[in-house]
Amino acid sequence: MAEARGESARSPGPVKNGERGAALYLYLAYGRSPATERELRYSFETLRAEAADAPIAIYTDRPAAYADLSATVVDATSLIATAHVHEYRHRLKPIILVDALARFGRPCVMLDLDSFIRPGFAARVQAALQQGAAMNFLVRADAYPDSPAFEAELPHLGRHDLGKAPMLNSGLVAVSPAHLPLIEDAVALIDALWSAGLRRHDIEQFAIGETLRLGGVNIAFIDDVFVHYCARWSRRYMRRKLRRRAPGEGVAYSKARVRLFKASWTLRLAMRKARRFIRGAKWRKT
Repeated sequence: MAEARGESARSPGPVKNGERGAALYLYLAYGRSPATERELRYSFETLRAEAADAPIAIYTDRPAAYADLSATVVDATSLIATAHVHEYRHRLKPIILVDALARFGRPCVMLDLDSFIRPGFAARVQAALQQGAAMNFLVRADAYPDSPAFEAELPHLGRHDLGKAPMLNSGLVAVSPAHLPLIEDAVALIDALWSAGLRRHDIEQFAIGETLRLGGVNIAFIDDVFVHYCARWSRRYMRRKLRRRAPGEGVAYSKARVRLFKASWTLRLAMRKARRFIRGAKWRKT
């Protein structure tokens, strides 16, 4: 893998002499959307509240934007640019995870930006890594039930036959350096699926979960102390709240609040559509 450059002097550094080391929390933030920075900063604040001294790394093409945070900021501009030559942009996630595992030589916990942390998270991550790995939650038992027969030769696992396999959500991926070859295989599996025409928006999370499963890794789910607000209305709710949030201020979040937000906006949009229809009807009569 191409190596990113420009990590800050706060780097936790690699684990020395085979020492297990504390888990490194990892974010990937690229592009110039203000929403990206707001999401990262809120997730970062909630993580620091739970794990004040934990090492954190931010891979980004805008290192100056996050230089004020108590984290290792890795200038990943060239790595991001190279990965984005590929049509499937989420392929970048396992590529960054491979780089971090190799660079820091310690367990890595990759968090999507649209997330925040609840008390008890750090202990759950530590327990999961002691037993194997962790991902966010089970999406469905059969990832691609309608897919044709598919085989791929993976660099470390060898021949892979796409049969019935679970789809796991990758809003959180916690792995150890021992899993590095499996994450490299996840990149290769993405490429094979894409080349075979099995082009889905979520093949990245399938590939990571599948290569860990094939490698015999025990995968714990962490979805009660880690909130991944990836659903459409949940994300709309959070982004609206984050636009108005003062630094250090929490955001009240629950399913009930999201449902109320959705109902309110659905009604508002319906009323706008009705007003446009009425205005159009009046215009046609004149």
